[in-house]
Amino acid sequence: MASSSAQNDEYWPIHIARSDGQGYAQLDHVALRDDEEQDVAQRERWEVIVAGHLQNQIGPKDDKRQYKLADFPKGYELRCAVRTQAGTRDYYLYGHPAGPKAHYRTPGEFALHALWLISDSTDNSQCPCDLCSKYLEKAKQELAKTQAAPTQTQFPAPTPTQQPQYQQPQHQAPPGTTGWTNVFRVGELIWYKHAAWRLGVVLAITPKPGTPLSPGASDSSYHFTLAPLGHALLQQASIVKDCQFMRPFLTFSVPNTAMDELKDKTFETVDWPALAARYTQEPDPSKREVNRQILGLEASKMGARTINDAFSTFDLLRQGATPDGALYVQHYRGIYLGTEMVFVGDPVRVASDTQPTQQLDHHQSPSDANLNLVMLITEIQVLTPSSPPGARPTLQFKGNLYRTIRVPANNTTPNNLPQGLVPVPAESLGPAFVEELATRNAIERDNSMCWTWALVAAADQQQGVLRPEHDVLGRFYVTEKLMSVIDPPRLQAWVQRGLLEEAPAYLNNRGHSGGGIYVGRRAGRKATLGEAVGVEFSAPVGIVEN
Repeated sequence: MASSSAQNDEYWPIHIARSDGQGYAQLDHVALRDDEEQDVAQRERWEVIVAGHLQNQIGPKDDKRQYKLADFPKGYELRCAVRTQAGTRDYYLYGHPAGPKAHYRTPGEFALHALWLISDSTDNSQCPCDLCSKYLEKAKQELAKTQAAPTQTQFPAPTPTQQPQYQQPQHQAPPGTTGWTNVFRVGELIWYKHAAWRLGVVLAITPKPGTPLSPGASDSSYHFTLAPLGHALLQQASIVKDCQFMRPFLTFSVPNTAMDELKDKTFETVDWPALAARYTQEPDPSKREVNRQILGLEASKMGARTINDAFSTFDLLRQGATPDGALYVQHYRGIYLGTEMVFVGDPVRVASDTQPTQQLDHHQSPSDANLNLVMLITEIQVLTPSSPPGARPTLQFKGNLYRTIRVPANNTTPNNLPQGLVPVPAESLGPAFVEELATRNAIERDNSMCWTWALVAAADQQQGVLRPEHDVLGRFYVTEKLMSVIDPPRLQAWVQRGLLEEAPAYLNNRGHSGGGIYVGRRAGRKATLGEAVGVEFSAPVGIVEN
């Protein structure tokens, strides 16, 4: 907590390394001045009182030293309100995620939040401060506004002619994300570099200290707290990584287990305690540690397969039986689909249909066209048969199908497009579609050509199509965002030669990435992760798993 040498003759410094401070550009009142005696005194007063609270709560009882914050956590700023008529100066601390107007009025109020910041918790509901309570309450109210009316209502059977019932707001980042188009989200299973590539789960995403967050800030502006995948009994500590040392799960395939006794088993059928006891009986400490790492590696492989083959839902919008009573249908705002987090309003990669693919031009082969076929999700549906009792629910997605096409820049009318394709403005589809076109057209060197999105002909293209779970291959990532993370030199090469390759070619499909035995629906992300992680997963603030 404190450094080994005193900051001055009176106080020992305390550094709060973690911060959720937002570093707002526009704040009420005025910044403190180093040449203003009262400002300097009040800043020190706040730092001493907060540090004193921390020392009293977590410091040794016999410690008689005096402490002081070395600085406020990154993104927090003490401001002065000058009362001109009374000639007094009041001080408030700004920076909490609740917004630029939210502030702590006293050092004691902020001390409660500081205690949470230095804890292992990333769940705001576990912070006792007043601003976190208001922050969570506001998130719940905003979520309630988006949810539809009462459950248990009757509605027509889910068919391609049914109008979408929910539109995800595109002007704000969904819970658990830093934006619609960034690569990594809370709760996702990812690869991270730690000597070798390892598997882990994103527990929390926090802005990098001192990094101003402009609208649309990329993954490189954030730190990611990860829980290593393995088994809970190994008690692996969480780590913090930058996105440059991370990859989406579908970047690599999961290797087969190297232990014969684990072959033909699933994560949940292995007696891990017995296996761990046997592996830790080695008297040589160095060999025992090697055995522990081997066990963790094998557990991570098997855990990844289980997670990849499961799904869990959140934010129920509506539910009810079909008119014939054969199915009970639930509609959700979002889903953890295998290793990824997906919302209504997200584009996802989907398998092409059986129709012959139209070759679009000499730069886009049929296989390329199949690679960039995406669905813009308008509905996430879970269908449970009414009989027999206990029947397994099935998952399906609804939305229109789109793909990018390269066409003459001066004529993007339907008559100039391949038969069956309809041009669609990217702005009407969402941020990912807009950014993808911006990337493609920036790389395109032929000024006579440009890229656009086209609606793919379907049985009922105005209402969308239905695709089963196994047709959804994974999230669609904006080319620039994805390649900047997984292979920056390759992206630069594309830019230099003015010729784009299809980024999805550098990703696996969900079913081809170490898939094991299909698990199906789980009660929530925590249940899906199970004992594969050593910490308790908390769903992001603003979503309700159900």
